[in-house]
Amino acid sequence: MRIGLFTDTYTPDINGVVTSVLALKQGLERAGHTVFVITTHPSVTKSVYEDNVLYLPGLELKFLYGYKLSSPIHLKGLEVVQGMDLDIIHAHSEFGIGIFGRIVAKNLKIPMVSTYHTQYEDYTHYVNLFHVKRIDALTKKAVASLSRLYSKNVSAIIAPSEKTKHMLMGYDIRKEIVVIPTGLDFDKFKKVNKERVNEIKDKYNLHGKFVITNIGRIAEEKSLDLVLKGFKALCDKRDDVHLMIVGGGPQLDDLKSLAKKLELGDSVTFVGPVSPEYVPSYYHASNAFISASLTETQGLTYIEALASGLVVFARFDKPLEEIVLDEKTGFLFTNPEDFVEKAIKYIEMSEDEKNFMRSQMNAVLLPYDLNVFTENILAVYQKAINTFHGKYKLIAIEDEDEQVALTLQHDLTTDTLVFDKGVIDRRELELGMELSRNEINSLEEDQKVYEAYQLSIKRIALKDYTSFEISEYIKGKMNLSQEEVETVIEYLKHRHFIDDERYLEDKISYLRHQNRGNQWIINDLVPRGFFTQEVEETLALEPYDDYLERGLSNAKSFYRRIKEGSALHREYKLKQHLQREGYENDIIDDILLNLSENYSEEEERNSLRYELLKSISRYKTRFGKDKLKRKVIQHALSKGYAFEEINEVLKEIEINED
Repeated sequence: MRIGLFTDTYTPDINGVVTSVLALKQGLERAGHTVFVITTHPSVTKSVYEDNVLYLPGLELKFLYGYKLSSPIHLKGLEVVQGMDLDIIHAHSEFGIGIFGRIVAKNLKIPMVSTYHTQYEDYTHYVNLFHVKRIDALTKKAVASLSRLYSKNVSAIIAPSEKTKHMLMGYDIRKEIVVIPTGLDFDKFKKVNKERVNEIKDKYNLHGKFVITNIGRIAEEKSLDLVLKGFKALCDKRDDVHLMIVGGGPQLDDLKSLAKKLELGDSVTFVGPVSPEYVPSYYHASNAFISASLTETQGLTYIEALASGLVVFARFDKPLEEIVLDEKTGFLFTNPEDFVEKAIKYIEMSEDEKNFMRSQMNAVLLPYDLNVFTENILAVYQKAINTFHGKYKLIAIEDEDEQVALTLQHDLTTDTLVFDKGVIDRRELELGMELSRNEINSLEEDQKVYEAYQLSIKRIALKDYTSFEISEYIKGKMNLSQEEVETVIEYLKHRHFIDDERYLEDKISYLRHQNRGNQWIINDLVPRGFFTQEVEETLALEPYDDYLERGLSNAKSFYRRIKEGSALHREYKLKQHLQREGYENDIIDDILLNLSENYSEEEERNSLRYELLKSISRYKTRFGKDKLKRKVIQHALSKGYAFEEINEVLKEIEINED
């Protein structure tokens, strides 16, 4: 499938939505699908499209850290998305880019699903600055109305937890709501980069400390003020503890002021935002994870912490009931005093008791495996596509020589598609069976690949080509995607019609037989799709003496064709020739040193005589005797002859003329 993920927030931002989108992208690409991300960036003037990511103009919302406000209207963006040829759109936002995704889906007639990541009810304080109850009620009512409105244009809604599903059902949303917890690639959290972990511990003086960490967006709804107060109470009991807060957000300055007010001093470190690839090392530099948030839709950071082997301290919330099991995978607390009691209990546990808790963590992580997550999402995609396009009934199959005609019925219309037998033979098609739009698209893509394959075979029958050359040839002849071109090339390689390694060796051998220099060989092979370094490494395997012998053979052949000229001039011509033949200056110097001179002194003197007579004949009508002599000598000097020898031969010519 070709899948478009529409999201208001994306890397390098750090939040649950970004984590979910990145995990989904990774899982889908692992499964062989092509993924495009449509998102925003802080620029307000231009769009950027690179590496399958379309960045649309956005305005950063300072009070909602990591989120950008984007207009839902992007005419140029619509053109770019149209070129992506998407099978399905997956929106991860209800506003900005999410609305743009709905416009795209409607205009391009593409099925759409959405994931409801955020409990917007918990964020109304951003617009209700004075905490007026009536305003709070109105904003929450508006959230419900908007959620119902946005749900009308999608085929299915994905909720990351039962808590979110129940909330949406409370909004009176009647669309199918599928609960699919976000999956994670646990390998990156289980692998420990010891060097990076030590760097973190050295930088923040964490050695010998029991380190409790919070990672994520720093905002009012995360209740980090409660975390600081609980940690202050813990510091009053123990002096070997340290709190590390990783991330940025609108409440960062307020939290720093609170830490100062609580006189926590060096016991708290505010790390600030870090790149996603560094996040696992901050978990690994810690002993426990803490959060007091009650606004999570799933709790991805809790899952990341457990995958990293950390015990979790948290306040009870519905999404956590199967993740944080009290005194098994973590500890649930209700207030600062409760936290202190349970933190000390864990710190004073034996290592065996702590290891037992870690062993419990693996069991709760199984439902959040990335592969399971991807399979569940793909099932929703396929159902949405089938619902959107409907099924096509196969009502006729007719063989026509080397082709097969399939007649498909959809609603009250019929359509006949013709495919080569090679495309149909491996499919178990029967009359009366129903095909989805995806299956028909797959047949049509296979047909294009088959035609490109046959076209390539005809070309390769004439002579050998590299995979790059055939790729460029196919692109010039047919309108194929890069993935389809790569499929053709893989077929050709599998059947040994293309073998780049063999081609490289054979071509180098042939050009060496032609006595070409290494630079000539590189210049010949690079346009055929080989990397310069790759060719150079292969050429370097040849012994230097063999290369020198090849250059000498070329030089001797050229020398035999030089019938006249001074030794200096002939050497200059030879150097120019060898450079054109691709020999480097160092090897040319060695070739000249080892080249035996077969041009006799008598032959050179006769060549000089011929050159002088020719120039005398050319200039004698234009200059007097003295000036003529100077002109003739100047010409002979430019040809590399010695002055003394020129004068001697001129005397001979003058004597003979007398």
